[in-house]
Amino acid sequence: MKRTSVTIIGMGPRGLSVLERLAAAAAARQLLLDIILIDPGECGAGVHGARQPPHLLINTLASQVTMFPASGAVQHPPVCATPSLTAWARQQGYRRVGERYFRIGGSGGYDITDGDYLPRSLLGEYLGWVCQQIVAALPAGVTLTHHRLRAVDLRQQPDHSCVIELDNGYIVLSDYVFLTTGHGGNLPSDLDAWLAKFAQDHARYNSKLAFVRHVYPVEQLTRISADARVAIQGLGLSAHDVIAELTVGRGGEFVAGEGGLRYMASGREPRLTLCSRNCLPYAARGINQKGLDGRHQPRHFTPDAVDMLRRQALIARGSSQLDFDRELLPLLKREMGEVYRATPGAAAIDDDSLFAELLFPLQGRQFAGLDGFRRYFRDWLQTDLTEARKGNLASPAKAATDVLRDVRATLQAAIEHGGLTPASHRKFLNVYHPAINRAAFGPPLRRNEELLALLDAGVIAIQSGPGSRVEIDENDSTYVLSTKFADGVAKHPLDVVVIARLDPFFPETDTSLLIRNMLKRGLSRPYYNGVFHPGGIDIDRAGHPLDGQGAALPNVWALGYPVEGAHYYTYALPRPQMRSRQVLDAERCVAMLLAKIGDNRSRRTRRRSVTSAGSHSTL
Repeated sequence: MKRTSVTIIGMGPRGLSVLERLAAAAAARQLLLDIILIDPGECGAGVHGARQPPHLLINTLASQVTMFPASGAVQHPPVCATPSLTAWARQQGYRRVGERYFRIGGSGGYDITDGDYLPRSLLGEYLGWVCQQIVAALPAGVTLTHHRLRAVDLRQQPDHSCVIELDNGYIVLSDYVFLTTGHGGNLPSDLDAWLAKFAQDHARYNSKLAFVRHVYPVEQLTRISADARVAIQGLGLSAHDVIAELTVGRGGEFVAGEGGLRYMASGREPRLTLCSRNCLPYAARGINQKGLDGRHQPRHFTPDAVDMLRRQALIARGSSQLDFDRELLPLLKREMGEVYRATPGAAAIDDDSLFAELLFPLQGRQFAGLDGFRRYFRDWLQTDLTEARKGNLASPAKAATDVLRDVRATLQAAIEHGGLTPASHRKFLNVYHPAINRAAFGPPLRRNEELLALLDAGVIAIQSGPGSRVEIDENDSTYVLSTKFADGVAKHPLDVVVIARLDPFFPETDTSLLIRNMLKRGLSRPYYNGVFHPGGIDIDRAGHPLDGQGAALPNVWALGYPVEGAHYYTYALPRPQMRSRQVLDAERCVAMLLAKIGDNRSRRTRRRSVTSAGSHSTL
């Protein structure tokens, strides 16, 4: 029987899901596979390295994270034990001591609960453990090779097999390839390049001057001076990592008291301020009251409703593309409004007003000056924390915004593969997507409690408002944070600007040599919805990349962040007991690979039969 070679390029969580499904299929079907992993780091963890500082937290309940399929969701069962992140941490002897987690066995500290948000380093350790368990359970007919290098080029052979070049010149030949390269980085924008050059040119006059465009690994922030004035641009999850590194990471400590958290400064913290387009933090996640797999069952914003709207649009307009504002948003508002009003303590409010209040709290607001915005910022933060402490079923606001998490699959069905008109797609990603993230996919409430404590301690000060800009001061060799208010412009000098955002994936500006060479060779192309490029490479519905002429690469599949554009919200990890997108994508693509292997075997068998029959007839 002929052996089949399969290469996975990128061994973060997406690549790990593909490996898990390959292992299950190989064990069930007794396949002869040569699996090749290409990743310069440890397999499994990806960006979630096990050596990260312990004060960096995941923003999802650990009990709602797994790397294994739900029972009955896939054809072949996993080849090893399938604990969730929380179950694994307990099995490994991890316990909570204060706000830290240590492997100390059964005594001391506290049990890890289903409500804990674990350090990202433990997630990385878990992912590495999962990979080790899968590899150890591979059947005898499977070989595995890990090249700790980067793939820099890919060529397609006439038989559709692939030639992969690594960054040391080594060549890998593979029958099939999975592209699961995960998060990358873009070339700097003109603004980024200008700000970086200013820091480079003026460092001789201001030794504290720095422009930090990528915050990971956060250890690089040790170069920031303790007496520097630092602006963190972005108030999302990466911003909390930066704040933690520049406070707790420098010896500070949060102490719980009757009045809430207090921050005890070490004296080595720089002076911090926050800025972004809205200059509001992400809303805290409500305490989970839904259990491991509980979720709202929608009545209005459903896949069936989306399908019906598509049929109506096709009849009325000749196109099944939808307009999010006109056709889908009313259903989503109704869904959220019903949940809100069904929760005890809800105020009397219509669907439109509720949606605006929860997702666009600054809409229609103007501030006379910086002091007025500071008061609003603090009041908003305290109000949101009050709601988060009530929980995602008991708080009307958190119950309503949690709907946005529970209907994510419907959003994906509505948006993906050109499901919206180009103009509506653009508006959704520019307006609604960031608002949904801020309202429903924020940090654990502990993070916003810490933010409030840092404001009280004076370690963080609000020095800007909505619509702020980073400018430069040539004379003083500083950056300047500038915000227009009704009473005038507020300006604040800075020494360091830290960009606390992950780059979106735009193939033509991505720094990956592999992606750039595939574009150059015409083996991939950017995804476009009409004239709009939301990001990502183009794929067909089977997950095959499309070449420059629109033809599919039949032996290659792309999953995860490289296809964030044709797909939507590809970066969520699987949840226990649920049919999770990451697992199902891997299952679907591996099933297609198995079908191709079966077809090839059938063709070889037929050729042997014909040859045998021909040989017999001449005797």
